[in-house]
Amino acid sequence: MSFFHISEDAGGWDDEVLVLVARGEIDFAASPQLRERIAEDMSSGRRRLVLDLSKVTFLDSTAIGVLVGAAMRLREHGGGSLAVVCGEENEHVLRTFDMAGVRSMVALYHSREEARSALAMAG
Repeated sequence: MSFFHISEDAGGWDDEVLVLVARGEIDFAASPQLRERIAEDMSSGRRRLVLDLSKVTFLDSTAIGVLVGAAMRLREHGGGSLAVVCGEENEHVLRTFDMAGVRSMVALYHSREEARSALAMAG
């Protein structure tokens, strides 16, 4: 059985940007949890989300679909944005994004600070 956990990082961020931190494997079984969490945050009015995948060890096409869908919904409803954090050391996850060909739809950043700055400029 794979491990997946997602939590909010409230430390040092403002009310405008929500930072979610995922850990473990985001596969077919875990993707619904990710989708639900993002949907809950959007329903509560959050429009700018940072999703930190630095501690994710595996990401499959189902998870990519969740992220692309979330990014599109955020843009369509209220001009929101999704910024995904994944450092260079996490080659597997970066390679998955490259193979899926979705870098034009999901903005990838190397650090939370870089993602946060990009969202601040966009908002």
